Amino acid sequence: MKEKLMKEHRLQIDKTAKPLLIIDYTFLGDPKLDLMKSTALPSALQNAKIKTEFDLARAWSDFARKYLEKTKAIAATPLCWEGHYEQLGRVMLELMRLSRDKQEMISKEAIYEMIPDLEEIPFVSKPSRLEDKMFCRIWLSLIRHPSFFEMEIDEKEVVAFQYWQNLFTLALGKTNSELLKQAT
Repeated sequence: MKEKLMKEHRLQIDKTAKPLLIIDYTFLGDPKLDLMKSTALPSALQNAKIKTEFDLARAWSDFARKYLEKTKAIAATPLCWEGHYEQLGRVMLELMRLSRDKQEMISKEAIYEMIPDLEEIPFVSKPSRLEDKMFCRIWLSLIRHPSFFEMEIDEKEVVAFQYWQNLFTLALGKTNSELLKQAT
């Protein structure tokens, strides 16, 4: 039986104006991967399977892949390039770090006040709930996946979606800044 080969979706952008290293990010290409694998999460976020920063990033990567590949409404559209799942995991790791380091950052810039306290986001270390799919939807819309390009949002979730999209975008910018520092 022949397998149907689907084209993978990969965001193609002109990075000459403003370098976006996150678009090419993969776990294997991360020079700080060993550090992520050895850095323990705050104890409040640890569970049986997720103990390190890398575990958290990998869990989100796996969660996003399963969500996209098992959603029947999306099944006929291109699957994502593997790196896009890993990029989501890396940004979710940065969201956790922002929450962990919130107090230190507030003294530098007031924008960080909108970040929830670590105790308010225990789900970040165990993606599985229906609400956690919102982060996948945010990421897939940002990378312009065809199924999420003109995504409809239920009116009941608009406020929550916008709030988390703002935080996600902040974490995305911080992730890209960290990657730029690593490249220099």
